Parts: sequence; structure tokens; C-alpha cells
Amino acid sequence: MPRIRALLDAGADAVRINFSHGTEPEQRQLIRNAREAARAVGREVGVVADLQGPKLRIGELAASGISLTSGAELRLDESDAPGSAARLPVQVPDLHRAARPGDPVLLGDGLVELRVERVESDAVVTRVVRGGPVQSHQGIYLPHAVLRTSLLGPKDLHDLAVALDAGVDYVALSFVRDGKDVRAAREAARARGGASVGLIAKIERAAALAHLDTILDEADGLMVARGDLGIEVPLERIALEQKRLVTSAIRRGRFSIVATQMLLSMLTAPRPTRAEATDVANAVLDGADAVMLSEESAVGAFPVEAVEWMHRIARVTEPRIDRARFRPAENPGRRRPVESAVAEAAVRVAEALGAGAIAVPTHSGRTAGLVSGLRPAVPILGLSAERATLRRLALIWGVNARPAPRHLSLDALRGFAAREAARALGVAAGSPIVMTAGYPVEGRPTNLLTVAAADPGPTRTTQRPGRSGAPAARHGSA
Repeated sequence: MPRIRALLDAGADAVRINFSHGTEPEQRQLIRNAREAARAVGREVGVVADLQGPKLRIGELAASGISLTSGAELRLDESDAPGSAARLPVQVPDLHRAARPGDPVLLGDGLVELRVERVESDAVVTRVVRGGPVQSHQGIYLPHAVLRTSLLGPKDLHDLAVALDAGVDYVALSFVRDGKDVRAAREAARARGGASVGLIAKIERAAALAHLDTILDEADGLMVARGDLGIEVPLERIALEQKRLVTSAIRRGRFSIVATQMLLSMLTAPRPTRAEATDVANAVLDGADAVMLSEESAVGAFPVEAVEWMHRIARVTEPRIDRARFRPAENPGRRRPVESAVAEAAVRVAEALGAGAIAVPTHSGRTAGLVSGLRPAVPILGLSAERATLRRLALIWGVNARPAPRHLSLDALRGFAAREAARALGVAAGSPIVMTAGYPVEGRPTNLLTVAAADPGPTRTTQRPGRSGAPAARHGSA
């Protein structure tokens, strides 16, 4: 718990639990530790369970690692026998039916490349195009193959049940192909009591890029998982795809996370490289809701420093984003849902008044997400009586999540928002606060816009304030 607390103090807003590693007791303990650390720092912190998914892997090798030589013949089969430099066991269902002569096969991080020469009844014979070291359990990628694999295998379904029972806020789905995969995961979560859990579609397959619209129909957010995506998609296109994915998510009212190797040198170094600092800044400028550390904070020598650097870079970069890019073009004849129209009006009014904050009472978090998607120049104060909603808002750009009482009248809600803006965000007394609401308040869709004045009210003790200018805080997940 002390280590997670240190990461939160350094600027992290969410904790990802990688279910590809560890035992069930260890995973449950990590989730408990994250909750305890969040209470210790007095903030709402999101917990993300990252499921392993149907990753294709190399089986056991006779030695801890082997080296493949360019030009050599290499057989691939589904046998359990340990592999060698002449034959690799692979965990790929119906490999001999999926592969075709001429298809590329990539191993590990894509540094070793094979090409299929012929397909036999029980094996695929390949030629090593680019050799190199290979280890047990590394990934295997067939970019041109169409494999009939289920998104959630037996292990994933077990891990999903564990994660939901432990009360995670989001589940990240690995190797999503289309909206049907996300819908199936939603049904599986609902059947296990997780109807309200947020679903994050990890975009790491070329097929997902082709079906992005259907994925956005079903998922709550996207993760640009550049590691595996960079193997299936030409490397020179990764930056362009990242920008397209982030922009598409914003336009559809979804959040986005940019991940993988953001500060990789900090596995062993106390400072990032200049290129890494630029990479983090560019993700912020693209409009990502969050940037994510993986091995840097999980097994690196400088986890707290990595979060601190990511947080610093985001803070400096955030004021420079081009907010106009995220606003819909002026079109008087354009019709949109009432909630979207109120969100747009709230941002315009807040910026016209020089307001200190936009207060957004929200039950599910949807309205706060709509306001966030417009990237306002003022902080967003997300108010909810639902603790699960407050934790999910930890991943949403610019939202400072604060608990609110239930069943407040509109006048009482205005007063509460005015006090919280002053106390939590430091808004000067008397400064205008723009507030959205549903009328009647409790349980109604957002349909009202009002303006109050910040009022600190009588002095009292509260939990540690959330950070103002929270978009940068949003960019510090570990």
C-alpha cells in the first residue's frame, strides 16, 4: 500500500491491475491496496482490471531462449513438446487452417519475422526472414490470418468474476476486434453482477481499426495499446492511428488512454529521454484523457519518478492544447440531444463569463463526459452521490470528482456546488460558477443550465481537495 500511495501522491489517478500476471489472492490484495491508498490521500481513484484476452503465444522451449537464424526452415505446430531452433510449439487454434503460403508470421515484439512456405496437416512450415532471439511464452502474430478465437476464454471469465467481485471500476478488454466482442463482454459482466462496470476496448489489432465505429458504439473508452498494435500495423502509421483513435473517441463521447513504452527508459534511468517527453506531450496535445505507464511503474527502478515526470510534462503541455479542435462547428440547423446541447452551452457560457468552474451533478457520469469532451478552459467539478461514478470519473479529462448528498433541491444543489467550487478548486468567492442540472433534479436527464457564485461558506474540515486544472492530473495514471 505505501508504494501505491506514493504513486498517487506523485500524480496518478488510476491503477491498472494486469490479470496476465499474479495469482487471484495477489490480484485481490492489489485492489484492496489501491482502495486503501486512495482513502489515505483523500481522492477518488479508478481501478482498472486488464484481462489477458486471446493472445497467441509460443509454448515452452527446451532452453530458456533460442536464437533463430535467417534463412533457416522452422516448423510451427500445436504439440506440447518443448521447442527448439528447428521447431516451435505455438498456442494458436487451428493454425494450419488459418495460415496460407506467403503469410508473414511475427514473433516476440515483431523483431523476428517468418514467412509461411507450406501448410501441412499438423504443422506450418516457415522460413526465417529475419532471425533473432526467441523465448518461451512470447507472442506470435499472424497479421493476415483470420482466427476464430473467443475474446473471453475460461481464464478471462474467471478473472472477470474476480475483478467484479473485488469492485473494480473498469475492465480493459484485450485484442478486441469489433463491437460484437465488446457487447459479448458486456453481457458476461452483466451476468456476473457487473452491469455498471466501465469497459475499455484495447485497440491492438488491425481488425479493430477497421471496425472502430462499432467498437465506439459499445465501449465506454479506448486504450491505444501501441505495443501489439505496432506489430499488426506498419510502424510508420502508429502516430497517425493514435491521433485518429483519440479524435474518434472524443467525437463519440468516449474517453481515451494512450499506453505502451511512454517512458520506457525509466525502467533503469531516473529521467526520461527527450523523445519520451515529447511522446507524452504529443498524447496530451492529441486530446487523450489519460497517459499510462506499464512496466515503468510495475517493475521499473524509478516508479514514483516516472509518474512525477509524466505528471510534470502533462501539466506544462495541457494549457497549449487547441481547444477549438474539440468543439463542434457552428451550425444553427444542427439538431443534437438535449444533454449534448446543454453541455455545449455550459462551456460557452463558462468561457464567456470567465467562470471559475463548471459544476456537473451526474448520476452515471455521462454529462460530465459530454462537458469534458469539449475540453473547456475551466475545471469541471463532477458531483455525484454514487461512489462508483466518482471513481470512474478519475479517468475523464478535466473532471474533479467530489461526493454530493442525495435528494437535493435545485437551490440546495446550487449552494452545494458553489461551496465545493470554492473549497475543492479554490475558486475565489463571488466568481461565477456555471452548473448543469436535471429538473426536477433527482434522476432526470440534464436539461437545465444555471449560474451561481462561488461561496466558501463557514469553515469546516473536508477531505483533501482534488487538483484544480485536473486535465493534467488525469494524465498521470499508473
